Amino acid sequence: MRKIGITLRQSSPHSYHEPRDGLARDWYRLFAELGVGHHWQLLPNLGEQTVAYAQAHGIEGVIFSGGDDVGSDPLRDATEQALLAHCIARQWPVLGVCRGLQLIQLFFGGQLAEADRSMHVAQRHLLIPTTDDLPWLNLPAVPRSVNSFHGNRLATPIPATLRPWAFDELGACEALVHVSEKIAGVMWHPEREASLSEPDRQLCRWLFE
Repeated sequence: MRKIGITLRQSSPHSYHEPRDGLARDWYRLFAELGVGHHWQLLPNLGEQTVAYAQAHGIEGVIFSGGDDVGSDPLRDATEQALLAHCIARQWPVLGVCRGLQLIQLFFGGQLAEADRSMHVAQRHLLIPTTDDLPWLNLPAVPRSVNSFHGNRLATPIPATLRPWAFDELGACEALVHVSEKIAGVMWHPEREASLSEPDRQLCRWLFE
């Protein structure tokens, strides 16, 4: 499996005056379930310098993690925009999770809108796939329950280079894949489930193996 880099959220405690980045411990378990072992790397928020950091550590694919809306942390925004541009230029596979999916939508020219918070903030809802024709999936695409922690949704129209493949009950797009590159995003958090679902496992393996 490729060496995966994962982006971080700003997590400075109020009692200190030094900037810090952090990652939920759930991700450590997810990487173990994927069989990645220690073949992954935290990517700090250094702006455009994070690209060189990722290259120096042999990164070959990136997960853009969740937490904080795009626009709430200028340094993280600059870091992730530079990283995503680099991934596209080098054809590194990309998985965007929640905020990460929103970043992908914006990068390719899409927009965001306010989500139905009663359905999507610290809730579970039904995920409805639109097709079985997904290159990573070797089982039927059936509706399933997923977690939801986002106040924004993907606005329509979806950029032409991105293909929607799952929606919520109200018709909001919950998952995208690039029409020609290994770039995918999901609005739910695979790492926050008790165990990694088989559809999410197959998506990760398709991207990063």
